[in-house]
Amino acid sequence: MAERVIRVGAGSPLVWVHAAAGVGDNDPTVNALAARGFEVIAPVCPGFDELADLDDIADVHDLALWYDDLFDSLGLNGVPVVGHSFGGMVAAELASHVPARVSKLVLVAPLGLWRDDEQPADMFPAFPMTIQELLWADPANAPIPAPPTRNQLAGDIDGVDDPVLAMYLQLVQGMTAVTKFIWPLPDKGLRKRLHRIKAPTLIVWGTKDRMVPPSYADDFARMIPDARVELLDDAGHMVVLEKLDEFADLVVGFLS
Repeated sequence: MAERVIRVGAGSPLVWVHAAAGVGDNDPTVNALAARGFEVIAPVCPGFDELADLDDIADVHDLALWYDDLFDSLGLNGVPVVGHSFGGMVAAELASHVPARVSKLVLVAPLGLWRDDEQPADMFPAFPMTIQELLWADPANAPIPAPPTRNQLAGDIDGVDDPVLAMYLQLVQGMTAVTKFIWPLPDKGLRKRLHRIKAPTLIVWGTKDRMVPPSYADDFARMIPDARVELLDDAGHMVVLEKLDEFADLVVGFLS
């Protein structure tokens, strides 16, 4: 497969591992971190450009090793890694499988764990009509446009020129790729590997996260040897956008 890697900014390297929404050159979080003195390196996860790229990646172990190989090809060893949601799970898997790759780790509302007493929400039936209610503390103020109608989604997608519809169709592909690694449950044994993480770890969560309850922050912190938790008030699962400057400053402070 042809790996696509986005690079923004100049300075010491920082790897951003994106969520199900994907990543682009204009990603607000990537640019906020780059503006604070980092070269942000954001690999596009397999499947997000071409679903066929997943043919040789069977599970989360293969995915972690794909990132390990990519880091090797980019000359990245012992670098800070920041991952959000699905990307947080991937970053934790990488740091668990190949601890030396990661110097410091930031996990932002990561997927990957499951408790029967307080289950993460199922994003798939919520997409696209009610997904925003799971993602944002205040869906009315979400910076992403309202989803297309069911009729639009059922229409011919060739030559799409509606930017909102195109965005949601891209999200469909991203969520299709993510499904391979988190469905039917996101817990693929990560809890048995978190103790292998050697990097000091910052765990960030929004206090109003309806996708993955904030109590999971304590679960991650308990299983990672050197970890601390920061909760950001009035933020949901999209804390990286809802509290963009506060989050970016928090990352800079942790990495300094």
